[in-house]
Amino acid sequence: MTGWLIDINPRECPPDVMDAPEAYRTAWERHVGEAVPGDGDPEDWREQAARLEAATRILPDPHVRVAGRPYEGPDPMTLAHYGTVMLRPYMDQLSLPPSNADRYDLMPALRPHLGRDARSVACDGDMIDTAVHGMLDRHPGAGVVAKFMLRSKRLPLAFIDPDGTFMQADEYGGRPERIPFAAWRWAGYDLALFEGEPDAVLVQQKTRMRYEYRIHVIGGRPACGAGCIERFTPADNQGDRYDPRMEETRNSGRIESHPDIARLYEAFAHEAAHAIRGEVEGPYVIDLYLGDDDRPHVIELNGQSNSGLYALDMDALLTAIGHEPAQFMPDPSRGGMPGCLGIREEKMI
Repeated sequence: MTGWLIDINPRECPPDVMDAPEAYRTAWERHVGEAVPGDGDPEDWREQAARLEAATRILPDPHVRVAGRPYEGPDPMTLAHYGTVMLRPYMDQLSLPPSNADRYDLMPALRPHLGRDARSVACDGDMIDTAVHGMLDRHPGAGVVAKFMLRSKRLPLAFIDPDGTFMQADEYGGRPERIPFAAWRWAGYDLALFEGEPDAVLVQQKTRMRYEYRIHVIGGRPACGAGCIERFTPADNQGDRYDPRMEETRNSGRIESHPDIARLYEAFAHEAAHAIRGEVEGPYVIDLYLGDDDRPHVIELNGQSNSGLYALDMDALLTAIGHEPAQFMPDPSRGGMPGCLGIREEKMI
């Protein structure tokens, strides 16, 4: 039987911690510290507590490691890992199997499931501009979205209107303005910093995305899912493996229950996961949306480890993870190389 290392990043408890499930508070007090009201973020703390409670209850032979504190358990290299990965990971976390899920744009088998035209281009201003204008010509009236794939959080998405203009943000606090799109206006210094990097930018047809939903895929099979409702955590799950609650427009605050869409997403996730089984590595999450054609499509893939949980069924997730310890084992031959599950290489320090 494989033992498990449960990594927890300690968080200050939120003001309403006493309203959290008793099981969360009990697990926190046993492994981290006293669960007393504080200034912590409610959603962030509840996600950490949900991971801790479910993992220590379901995974066999669990050993908890709290970031920044002494750890006296078995050698981490001999244990399967579950938990969030810090910005400055432990060496054993660096040895975890790499995930290529966030380069979903390079998976040919996934493209038919995107529901929109999408092209990857190199980090070259002329190539980006040509791809954007070509997309505008092919899909009049739709608009274009450009995403920097190498460091997706470094640059904001460029939302380009059908007339070729976009809203340029001012990083110095000035008022954003709508101007004709040009790659150098959007990417600026990054064009020079990453010049020539292949497949650096994803240029895609702009599409209305309704009822955004996240499904966790473990061992190549969908395990459970929940709508992308920011204020929900696993504490809000009502016993549904695929929670039916979602928002037609994300962050609108208008929460609706759609069991029929949840079932549609579950079936579609099985289809998509099967299609890319030879192209994607490791556990991942698949974000879905309902198109104007009333069919599900893929927004993107990401590594599973650090992905948000929303109102997820943690029992279903941890049961699936417990059946796939090999996908969560460090590999000594990697020698602490970057690229572990749930964290992108450029975040390494």
